[in-house]
Amino acid sequence: MNLNADLNLQATRRSTKDKPMNMKPNCGHRRSRLSALLVALALTAVPLAAQAQRKSPLADAPAIRKRFELRATRLEVGAGFGTTLNQDFYHTMFLNLKIGFHITDWLSLSAFGGFAVANIATTFQNDLVNSLYAADMGQPPNEPLRDAAKASMQKISSILGAQLEFTPFTGKYSLAGKMFANYDFYVFGGPGLLNVAPTDGSSLTDCGSVMAAPPTASGGPGGPFSCKVSGAKFGANFGVGLHSYFNEWMALNVELRDIMAQLNPSGRDNNGDGVANANDLTWSHTFMVTANIVFYLPSTASISP
Repeated sequence: MNLNADLNLQATRRSTKDKPMNMKPNCGHRRSRLSALLVALALTAVPLAAQAQRKSPLADAPAIRKRFELRATRLEVGAGFGTTLNQDFYHTMFLNLKIGFHITDWLSLSAFGGFAVANIATTFQNDLVNSLYAADMGQPPNEPLRDAAKASMQKISSILGAQLEFTPFTGKYSLAGKMFANYDFYVFGGPGLLNVAPTDGSSLTDCGSVMAAPPTASGGPGGPFSCKVSGAKFGANFGVGLHSYFNEWMALNVELRDIMAQLNPSGRDNNGDGVANANDLTWSHTFMVTANIVFYLPSTASISP
């Protein structure tokens, strides 16, 4: 009886090998998965390596293709008008002439000239002159009469100079999305000179020939209290400018310029030593703005690759 029970129990009992929870992957399955992974990596890496070895068609290419080189190796000539901005006694209006050569697209050398066509009295000059006595009527000591004060006031007759121009910014702009134009901004510097003359120098002595006068018997200053500032005054010329191009061969050129030179705009005794002479000259800034229409030669600009 016990023998039959044992046989029936063994017949109904399942082998542990048939239970999936107890089954372990064999070596064949591991190798198959590893092989599949290697094949996938190879299929991915080979195209990437080939692409890395292939040179991009844009390598070493310029940032902008088919660009109009509006400045490089071209001559620039132009004319226009200008005015001073900060003169004490006269605003000078100029007729301008300019010529330059663009060595590269960003470097050029230019020369300019401005010739006075009008000297307009400033509001400050009118107020000052009208505050003085018209005749000797007991005015304060050392205060000039109207005509004497106005006679020594300085006018500019012309400006001349040369400049090296550096153009770091160029581009194109649009107006209302309809009109497009090229532009550039540049800075410049170089030598410059101002030719100046007094309003009426007929009764004045040149400042360079006046020596310090001894005091008067009463101990006061000896004068003269005004002198003639005239001739060429050399100095430095620097500023900023821009071009706005109408087409390949014509542009509007605007410059803001400062010329530093030794001047005495009033022609009077400025340092208080009792005499007006060359010692009263001081380094002064003369600001001016000019606007020229300029033309380029050759008239056709080259085009970059």
